[in-house]
Amino acid sequence: MEFILNPNVAYVLLALAFLITIFALVAPGTGVLEVLSLASLMLVGYSIANMAVNTWAIILLLVGVILVILSLKRTGKWYFLAISITTLIVGMLFVYRSHNGRFLAVDPALAVIVSATMGAFIWIVGRNTYAAYKLAPARDPDRVIGMTGRAITDILNDGSVYVDGENWSATSDSKIAKGNAVVVKERSGLVLKVSLPEVEKTKKK
Repeated sequence: MEFILNPNVAYVLLALAFLITIFALVAPGTGVLEVLSLASLMLVGYSIANMAVNTWAIILLLVGVILVILSLKRTGKWYFLAISITTLIVGMLFVYRSHNGRFLAVDPALAVIVSATMGAFIWIVGRNTYAAYKLAPARDPDRVIGMTGRAITDILNDGSVYVDGENWSATSDSKIAKGNAVVVKERSGLVLKVSLPEVEKTKKK
């Protein structure tokens, strides 16, 4: 695993590890991202333990990660996300200590490419992820409760009703003849419990 101790390789691995970690935390799902995150962070830990590093840059990097996650899950403000990404990238650039008087331990061209790619990826995918979180469900299935519809079959233990432009399976405590108006009382999955409008009015009185 000596190749990981090359500053350029370690830098690319660091960028990938934190990119995967950020999206594993923001959008947890199948567990694949979580496993990849853990594996990549272990490799990053190995490189940090065996290479000269700047403690202040590691702290700045961790602050950047926290800010990015907060931005994607909480604020969604473009300027806060921009500041968060910048903090993350600056911290990442200086994690590995340079030698021979060089400003950066990594190749400058590589640093530009990785930083630009990572920043653009977080910006585009992150903002889309935030927008998806904020989208309300297109339709609330419980919206039909209290609505009036019509029985399209006789209903007792089972039957069908037409409510809000859709056909639903339905049950009722008393027999309802085909063609009668019905009021939706409850919803259980794709099955509605209905009653005659007169029954509902009587109960309210």
